[in-house]
Amino acid sequence: MAEVKYTFSELLVTGKTNPIKLIALEGILDESNADDFAPKIYEVIEQMPNETSVIIDLEKLSYMNSKSIGYIADYYNKVSAKGGKIIIAKPARNVKETLCVVGLDQMIPFTQTLEEAKLQA
Repeated sequence: MAEVKYTFSELLVTGKTNPIKLIALEGILDESNADDFAPKIYEVIEQMPNETSVIIDLEKLSYMNSKSIGYIADYYNKVSAKGGKIIIAKPARNVKETLCVVGLDQMIPFTQTLEEAKLQA
């Protein structure tokens, strides 16, 4: 079974009413763990106030499968429905290429740094 590690944190940004939720992923996100991981993010999204932005830091994620990409698209829909934004920060090159091939970059902004992501949130 592939391993994925994750951390959840909040970033306080001047001028923002709500803290930004930061989800950092590390490792491999595939069929063996995507369904175990997804409910944790859904819980964070459900509990956050309206108009809260989420940054997903993919710098240390080396692989994600199509199911994982589907979950990210669904997270986008749920966060958008609450008036928030999702930004993908620092995706590894191969992960970014995969996300772009399926058109996720047309829905969700990608940034090269966490600072850029905070500015877009």
